[in-house]
Amino acid sequence: MYPTLFKIGTVTVYTHGLLAVLGILVGAAILFFLARGRKLDTQYLFDNLVYSILAGIIGARLTYYFLYPDQFSSWREIFFLWQGGMVSYGGFIIGGLSLWALLKMQKEPVLKWLDITALAFIPGLILGRVGNIMAGEYSGVMAKSRFNLGGLVPIPLLEIFLLVAIGGILIIIYRFYSRKISGLIFGLLALLYPLGRFVIDFWRDESKMLWRLSAGQITGLALAILAIIFIYYIYRQNIKLKRIGGKNAI
Repeated sequence: MYPTLFKIGTVTVYTHGLLAVLGILVGAAILFFLARGRKLDTQYLFDNLVYSILAGIIGARLTYYFLYPDQFSSWREIFFLWQGGMVSYGGFIIGGLSLWALLKMQKEPVLKWLDITALAFIPGLILGRVGNIMAGEYSGVMAKSRFNLGGLVPIPLLEIFLLVAIGGILIIIYRFYSRKISGLIFGLLALLYPLGRFVIDFWRDESKMLWRLSAGQITGLALAILAIIFIYYIYRQNIKLKRIGGKNAI
């Protein structure tokens, strides 16, 4: 593995960090082109991305601090991001809520933006998981088969397979159905990704909290339930609009 890409004097460039930044840039570019294709206003796109990403980083770090307080000798170490330690779900939730709030304040079509953001999110996260692999961050239990890296189940690799599969499904649905029901792509991502992670996390080396499930699995189930409610809501709203002869404006 190659956790360190190169060094220039005292400056060290880490592979995971570089791929994470590259993932953000790729996701932002995809989001921009999708927004232009949907004729959405991109005036606040850069600002929204910066604020929601920063909120996501803060959320991911704070979630890690509250789940693993014993790994910090002082609360000040929360700011030592270079030491590692973030919880992805915390970042996704806080970052997503921040983006939703910004779009609402700007009076943008929130669901349309969330749909294309969901599509742009997948390749960005894939690059981030490649960074996990390059850094040797597997977080898996010991493997009994040959399908392993360093004797551990390669959790990031399994997640990449999951994301590719979900991405393929969402692209097909986006092409044929997303214009009929705004929010469907986002809802499906919010459903399929947590369910996939729920299964994969049985092989993640994490402590169990309730019913032999980890904190990530419990969070994933809660998100999946909320996603089902959300999809049902937008589906009912779409039917209601059709009955009154209106257009899908949600």
